[in-house]
Amino acid sequence: MLPLRDENPKPVGYRPYVTYSLIAINVLVFFWEIAVTHQVWEFTNRQAENMLLSYGTIPSNVVHGLANHNYGVFTSIFSSMFLHAGIMHIGGNMLFLWIFGDNIEYKFGRGKFLALYLFWGVVADFFHILSDPSSQLPALGASGAISGVLGAYLIIFPNAKVVTLMFLGFFTRLIRISAKWYLPFWFIFQNVLPAFIGSGGSGVAFFAHIGGFLIGLLAGYVYKKTHSSEFTYGTRYGWKGGGTKWGT
Repeated sequence: MLPLRDENPKPVGYRPYVTYSLIAINVLVFFWEIAVTHQVWEFTNRQAENMLLSYGTIPSNVVHGLANHNYGVFTSIFSSMFLHAGIMHIGGNMLFLWIFGDNIEYKFGRGKFLALYLFWGVVADFFHILSDPSSQLPALGASGAISGVLGAYLIIFPNAKVVTLMFLGFFTRLIRISAKWYLPFWFIFQNVLPAFIGSGGSGVAFFAHIGGFLIGLLAGYVYKKTHSSEFTYGTRYGWKGGGTKWGT
């Protein structure tokens, strides 16, 4: 099931500049990766290997670095959030960030959203590191941080509809699914089950996705508890107001 957009209006005139900027930075870094590797669909050559070993998160390096009080290893955690392994990798991640990031940015505010996005990415990386601390394979991608966005979205906007392209063999159809059904489905069937029933050879850092999603759930829960008045109005979108002022 491929999400295309969500039906979750924002106030008229609001622009999610942090979400736009994160997407732009990821795309610019991806063009740099193409320039380094001279590949597009998948980065597999020697130049790519050197690049990913230099800027990706390597669990064993982080563990040894922290054990020796070498906190410079944190730089790879941040740099890895903006690297991708190929065009399909970045395409999927940026699609999810485009669909779900704007509403979360609006809720938390631009500064807090940026800080939380980076924090979710760090937590996601540490979940991956703890899952295999001796691994010497570099992990990369914005998936962990974006999983945090999805976790927060599930808590704050459970009834927002996600317009989804469903593939049924040779046929496709558009359906509208509530976030409270779509996001748990994504979490369980694309992350939890593969992580625990053996898809280790896929190269996907499932535990990073799981960690990011869980910390995003927690952030969404804290927001909802500390802004309870916004959720007593009875709207499906989670903020007060109605009419043209709020874009509904």
